[in-house]
Amino acid sequence: MFIYTTTVTNWMMVVCIFLNSEDVHAMICQLESAAFQPKSQKEYSYIHEWKGSAYFIKKLFYGLSLTLTCLAPIVGVLQGKTAPLVSYIPPWIHWRVYFWLQALVSVCNATMGATYISFLCTMLIEAIIQVACLKERLQFTEDRRCLVECIERYSEITEFTKRLHHICKIGLSAVIVAGVLNTCTTFSLIVKVKFIELAFLVPYMSSIVAIIYIHCFYGTILATESEDIPYSLFSSKWINTDDSHKRTLLLFMVFSKKQITIKLVGGTLTMSLPLFVQIMRTAYAYFNVLQSVE
Repeated sequence: MFIYTTTVTNWMMVVCIFLNSEDVHAMICQLESAAFQPKSQKEYSYIHEWKGSAYFIKKLFYGLSLTLTCLAPIVGVLQGKTAPLVSYIPPWIHWRVYFWLQALVSVCNATMGATYISFLCTMLIEAIIQVACLKERLQFTEDRRCLVECIERYSEITEFTKRLHHICKIGLSAVIVAGVLNTCTTFSLIVKVKFIELAFLVPYMSSIVAIIYIHCFYGTILATESEDIPYSLFSSKWINTDDSHKRTLLLFMVFSKKQITIKLVGGTLTMSLPLFVQIMRTAYAYFNVLQSVE
């Protein structure tokens, strides 16, 4: 079952990104715009630090995908199976042809999964970078012109995250739901399969948990960074400014108090670490139900 749910969710995420290609193009244009470019050495250091994190995530999930793609046929051959993954083999097709056809489909499926995970994590990290740079710039704001520029940049950031939310709201919600089912199903298999099959099932379950955790982790970082914007405003050089500047700053503080978050499942769930804990608890509860039924 977990193989089919993984395939469906991978295809769903790729289709969601394709259908929202206009939003993707707009987000890339925003990242290339002058408003999103660093203007100080500290902002450059933020970008270097977080870009390294995005590159690590990309290497991690492509590496996991490559590992699982290689392990599936190897484990199948060692067990004497005629297909690397459990499935029905039509009688009119030779098992060797079907074996390598299924292996090729697994490569495509793994590549799609790694691609959409890398893309979404990169976009989340870009949002975090922009919020961190905005906070840095706000602390040195001392005139109305700079403050207006920061307000405009904040509006651009919120528009960027709205587009990202529009891409995530269906596909990533399906990934979360499938993650509960896959984690529960895989764990129930781990406790009763042969030792050699653990070589595939353990890395597979680890990758599913890592996918959910990474998105929830960066969702939490984004919310936490955006929560500090009013404090950065208060730390700016506003004491000796005129009344107009102070009123604008106060309005901006009130307006920016709301956290920037990514909502899932129709806006009922927030992509954050508490959601990850809730997902793991739900998966464990379903696992206990399966064990009691068996």
